[in-house]
Amino acid sequence: MSLPFSYVMKVGMIGAGSIAQIMHLPYLAEIPDIEIEALADPGANTTEILGDRYNVPHRHQDSETLIEEEQNHLDGVVIATPMQTHADLAISALEAGLHTFVEKPIAVTPEDAERVVEAAEAADVECMVGYMKRYDPGFQRFAELVEDIDQIDLATSVVIPPDVGSILEDTYDLVQADLDDAFIEESMAARQRQCEAAIGTDDETLTRAYGYHLESICHDVNALRGVFGAVTGIDHVDVFSDWKYLTAQLRYEDDLRCMLESGATDRMWYDERIQVDAPDRSVSIGFSNAFIKNTPADVRVKQGTEETEETIHTPSADEAFKRELEHFKNCVEGNATPRTTPTDAQRDVELIADLFREFQGHELVGEPRM
Repeated sequence: MSLPFSYVMKVGMIGAGSIAQIMHLPYLAEIPDIEIEALADPGANTTEILGDRYNVPHRHQDSETLIEEEQNHLDGVVIATPMQTHADLAISALEAGLHTFVEKPIAVTPEDAERVVEAAEAADVECMVGYMKRYDPGFQRFAELVEDIDQIDLATSVVIPPDVGSILEDTYDLVQADLDDAFIEESMAARQRQCEAAIGTDDETLTRAYGYHLESICHDVNALRGVFGAVTGIDHVDVFSDWKYLTAQLRYEDDLRCMLESGATDRMWYDERIQVDAPDRSVSIGFSNAFIKNTPADVRVKQGTEETEETIHTPSADEAFKRELEHFKNCVEGNATPRTTPTDAQRDVELIADLFREFQGHELVGEPRM
C-alpha cells in the first residue's frame, strides 16, 4: 500500500524519550508533507508539553490505545519505546494496517523478532527498522571503499560508548517523564524476563550484559551485515569485567574474520569504529556520538607498502536520523524499499543472542552456521 504522491503522511509517534525528543520529533516536524497526528507516552507531562510544542492533536498515555483509536486517522507510526516493547507494538501497528518504523533492536528475543517478521510479511504495509547508521553518507562511502578491496585480511568493529546520560544533560533540555515506581518496576521486570528467555539463563550478570550489549552493538552488527553479508560462524566469545565487556571473533563469507569488541565505560569520549585491513591499505570509519546532531562520520583510507598516503573523507553532515525518516516516507510512497528490513533485524537479534549462548555452551538459536 502506498500514498498518492501529493498526499500528506500522517504519523503517530509512539514513545517520547530522549531519542524521540532529540531526533524523531524534530525531524518528523521538519520533513515536508509529514504531519505528527498523534503522540503516546506514559508520562502525562511529556505528552502535554511535547504535544503543545509540536501541535499534536491526539495524545495518549498508552501506546496500544493510540494504535487502536487513531489507526483510521494515521498512515504510519514511529516506535521509539524501550526495546522490550518493540515487538508487541510493531505487531499491533502492522496488524492495524499502519506503515511501521520501529527503532532498533526489533525485539529482545529471537522468537519475538520472528513474530514481527511474520506480521510484516502478512501486512500490506511497509516495515522498516531504525538502523540510522545504514543511512549515514559516511557509512555509504565506507561501504563503497570496502567494495573496491580485492583481498581483506581482517575486519575490526569496536563499540565503547561513554556515559550518554551526562552528555545529554549537558547538551539538551529534555522533558523527563513523571512515572510512578510501579510502572518502572514492571517495565524493567519485562526486560529482565525477555533477556533471560533470549539467552537461556537467569544469571543476573549475563542477562544484564545481554541487555546492554544488544542495545549497544546491534547497530554495528547490522552495519557489518550491510558490508559483508551474513555471519557464517562464531569462533570465540568472551564476556568479562563483570558484565561490561564482550569480545568475539566472527566469520563471514570467503573466510573473512572480524573481531568484535563491545564495552561500557564512564569515559567521556565516544569510540565506535569499523576498520578493514588489506595487504596494501586500511579503510576505517569512525562514528560520532549518535545523540549529537549533524556530526559526520570520519572515513579514512591509509595505503602504501613503501610510502604512506592517507585520505580523509567527510561526505556530508546530513543527519542520518533525518535521512532514514525521509527514506521511510519514500518507502511508504512507493518510491523506495526499506534498506534495513525486519528479516535482517531478526538475524541481528539471533546473532547477538547466539554470542551469549555460545559463551555458555548452549545450543544456538540462529540459522545453522559453518
